[in-house]
Amino acid sequence: MREPPQPVESSTGAAGCLEDVLILEDEPVIAELLREVLESGGLRVRVVHTVADAVAEVRTREFRVGVSDLLLPDRTGLDFVREAQAICPSLRVVLISAYLEPEIRAEVEREPAIAAVLLKPLDVFEVRRVVQNLLGAEGARGATP
Repeated sequence: MREPPQPVESSTGAAGCLEDVLILEDEPVIAELLREVLESGGLRVRVVHTVADAVAEVRTREFRVGVSDLLLPDRTGLDFVREAQAICPSLRVVLISAYLEPEIRAEVEREPAIAAVLLKPLDVFEVRRVVQNLLGAEGARGATP
């Protein structure tokens, strides 16, 4: 079992400030691509690779939107959504997955914090559009479509 990479601070965010987006993705290449695309849209981003790290981040920072993979090394994106909601009820989550089995899809549909489900392979610009829509005009801060 590989050891997950350490959390990465956004190059545009400062420790302790309001962050726009928390990315929870265990595949480093996908996580970095999402970070770059969201930051290029003017968003402040923090990246983590496990549910445990994501929950710890939600306890110490205020995030407005989460982008989470469904299947992660330690637990699932649904576990993250449930734990994060207990800490920060206003957090909205975009769930990403390669495939949703019918029973998992039914669970996802019952979670009001899940604002969107996007299937892999991802169009990272679609992810950015969805996140910016969730953040509203304030979150888009001059981003280009």
